[in-house]
Amino acid sequence: MSPTFKNFLLLILAVLALVGGYWAAQSLRSEKEVTTTLSYGGGEMINFTLPELDGRKHSLDEWRGKVIVLNFWATWCPPCREEIPLLVELQKKHGADGLQILGVAIDNKTAVMLYSRSAGINYPVLMGADDTLDLVARYGNSSGALPFTVIIDRSGSIAVRKLGPFNKNELESLIEPLIGAVKTEKLQTS
Repeated sequence: MSPTFKNFLLLILAVLALVGGYWAAQSLRSEKEVTTTLSYGGGEMINFTLPELDGRKHSLDEWRGKVIVLNFWATWCPPCREEIPLLVELQKKHGADGLQILGVAIDNKTAVMLYSRSAGINYPVLMGADDTLDLVARYGNSSGALPFTVIIDRSGSIAVRKLGPFNKNELESLIEPLIGAVKTEKLQTS
């Protein structure tokens, strides 16, 4: 083997080791932080435009007037995958009441398409771009750990931010008061 080829192989191995180490550190940090952060209120919805899996672009403003559960996730994130069936169930249960779950996948499009089909995701899944981690930080998650969810009320105000997965009781207790006012109005006008 020539010295140049050896150096090239060493460089590739070094880069792979660096990427692997970074990924492992992020995974460990994410798992540690995932269960700890819930905050209430603070700020307004930050509009953005991203493509759905079929390529059609959507703006967050399209869903203004609904209660939005904006969930940043990835297929390689076990807590994200554990949380998705809950989001599917809540979209089915409360979609007619003005709830809109929106997923923003920070991942490979093919992996997201396959996972979305297998998980039966019944809400829009938008594909995050290179600047999506900047958006996540602007919403209050400077670590970039996933899952990260922002609940936005009908007026566009941020009601809740959570780093880490929701459980069913916790998420329902947060969204039901936000969608409840409209349910009550519908009953009174019927």
